[in-house]
Amino acid sequence: MRQYYEESGLSSKSEFIEDLQYQSLTENYEHSGVPLIYDNGSVYTDISDSHTLIFGNTGSKKTRNFCIPTVYTIGMGGESMVISDPKGEIYRNTSGFLKERGYSIKVFNLRSPEHGSKWNPLMLPYKYYKNGDQDKAIEMISDFCMQLKNQVHSSVDLYWENQAMDLLMGLILILFEVEPNEKKIHMESVQRIRMYIGTQSSSSDDTNNIFWKMLETFPERSLIRMKLASVYNLRGVEKTLNCVISTFDTMIRSFLLNKKLMNMTDSSEFEFDSIAKEKTVLYLITPDEKTTFHFLVSVFVKQCYEVFIDYAHKCKNGLLPIRVNYILDEFSNFPQIADMSAMISAARSRNIRFLLVVQSKQQLISGYGDAAETIKSNCRTWIYLTCRELSLLQEISELCGTIEVNDRERPVLSTTQLQCLKVGWEDSQALILRSRIRPYLSWIKDFSVYPQSKYPPVPFEEHELKNSSCFSVPKYMYKVLRDELELDNSKR
Repeated sequence: MRQYYEESGLSSKSEFIEDLQYQSLTENYEHSGVPLIYDNGSVYTDISDSHTLIFGNTGSKKTRNFCIPTVYTIGMGGESMVISDPKGEIYRNTSGFLKERGYSIKVFNLRSPEHGSKWNPLMLPYKYYKNGDQDKAIEMISDFCMQLKNQVHSSVDLYWENQAMDLLMGLILILFEVEPNEKKIHMESVQRIRMYIGTQSSSSDDTNNIFWKMLETFPERSLIRMKLASVYNLRGVEKTLNCVISTFDTMIRSFLLNKKLMNMTDSSEFEFDSIAKEKTVLYLITPDEKTTFHFLVSVFVKQCYEVFIDYAHKCKNGLLPIRVNYILDEFSNFPQIADMSAMISAARSRNIRFLLVVQSKQQLISGYGDAAETIKSNCRTWIYLTCRELSLLQEISELCGTIEVNDRERPVLSTTQLQCLKVGWEDSQALILRSRIRPYLSWIKDFSVYPQSKYPPVPFEEHELKNSSCFSVPKYMYKVLRDELELDNSKR
């Protein structure tokens, strides 16, 4: 039998499982990973720190055959997870099991913002800013603003979106600088400040506008003044200023037009570092029929990763005490995560592992350009299900190598054979490519055959919709003027 596999160019099962963990689905394990073979109620998993990349087009059962079973096996190992869950399917079929296993369950629900935990994308950079790490805070603000800018990206004229991005950064920095109450640090407060720009009519004295007066209270060489210099210089150019403000409003319209989203992002109900301290699962439920809120997922993934890196640096061995697994379904549909290629390169040495799921090679290239190759090469395990993309088929066929038949070389698996892998209701085929081992054709199972699938989902928590406490420009200016008057009186 071994000779047959050697002649075919494929791994035998005994050869393939040499460095995998045999794991009963009814027993606990210290570590676990992606199930690569299902074997009569048990699985073989990769418990190493290597990343995994799954290729499969729509209908190839990527979620049912790999994402959900991976949550089950990792749950048996007690490791933490951050899961992108476009349909809410992973949550429905795993949350009950993980709750039974003693996991802390968090949900960031962009499909139904009122059902789930709150998360404020401005809170973490605000805390860095107030704790004296302004460089880190500004970097995070820049990442957030860039994602919003990409919502209105135009290849024709970048002027308006660049000006609108600087305006957004400037308004956030104003908020960070002058507001001591973190309950008022959110996007609605940013919008309240913006409302005071350009409120004067063209016939009035624009220099008396309260926003310009507030801006003049900051030092000329401050980053706030630098970011808002262009807008400040447009005070008398009404048409141009209105175009910048219009682009700004378009950038943040996801918040402006959705009261539930605004409410969900006005505070944070969990700390990222808790995910690395106790076994936790955090689901990111995002609508898969539209991409309106995908930018928030990109910001979320980047921010929590940076917290994990900072926390790992504080640990004695430089490793997170509990491994954190990112399971990112529909990864290539998200807007580009800043520095993703660097993130995946550095993750392994911090006890962070990625499972990335994409439909095609071109999708990955479209999202990440040249960095796509770095992302691919950092994934030691590739799982191929089915695809009609010729360039991907050719690449995988070449990676599988060749064998000699009748004194002629032929591919171990041709592009035609790669398109004919079986996809069944319970049993499906998957081609698995791992470093330093020949390719293996595995039979895998639908999650419904796993005993962990019997648990009903955990009901969603619901948070009350209420008006947020917001920063007030008039109150701030009144305080500034009052302080100036008291200072003048003290000098007399």
